[in-house]
Amino acid sequence: MTYKLNNVAVLAVDSNHNHMQLIKEVLRPLGVNRIAEAMNAKDALSYLENNVVDIIFTEWHMDGEMDGIGFVEWVRKNPASKNVFVPIVMVTAQSEEWKVMKARDCGITEFLVKPFSAKTMARRITMVIENPRQFVRSDDFFGPDRRRHIVSNYTGEERRKDLMAKGDQMMDDTAVEELLKEL
Repeated sequence: MTYKLNNVAVLAVDSNHNHMQLIKEVLRPLGVNRIAEAMNAKDALSYLENNVVDIIFTEWHMDGEMDGIGFVEWVRKNPASKNVFVPIVMVTAQSEEWKVMKARDCGITEFLVKPFSAKTMARRITMVIENPRQFVRSDDFFGPDRRRHIVSNYTGEERRKDLMAKGDQMMDDTAVEELLKEL
C-alpha cells in the first residue's frame, strides 16, 4: 500500500554525518519531508522536549554520554518523556543476535541493519503503520510487544495468556491513560 508521508515528522539520531545524510536521502523519496536531525542523544532529548515526532530512527553507537540504547530507554521509561509510545527504529551495523535482542528488550519497535536500502527502510515504516504493536508493561519491561510471530507448535507454559486474562500484561486504552497520568 502506498502512503502519503509528507506530514510524518521524523527524528534521525546519528553521530555520523554521512549516515545521517543517507537516512535523509532514503526518507525524502519516500515522501518524508519533516526530518529533524540530532547528532547525539542529548541533542535528541533536547529536541523532544519541545517537539512531537511520529517516528524516531536512532543509531546504537553515538558520541556523547548516552548511546542509542540509553536514549531508547529514556524515551520509554523516563517520566519526563512526552511520547513513550513513539515508534523507534534502531538503525545500526550492530547486527549480532545479542545486540538485536538487547535493542528489542530496551523498547525499540523495529531494527534496521546498515547498510540498508530504500526498500528495507520503507518496509520498516510500513510495519510501523500497518502493524502497530500493543505496548506491554511488566516489572522489568515497558515497550512494544516483543513477540513477532505466534508459534503454532509451542507447547510451553502460556504465562502471557494467563496474565492477559487477568488484565495485567497488555495495555488497553484505560491502562494507557493510567500510565500517562503516572508520567
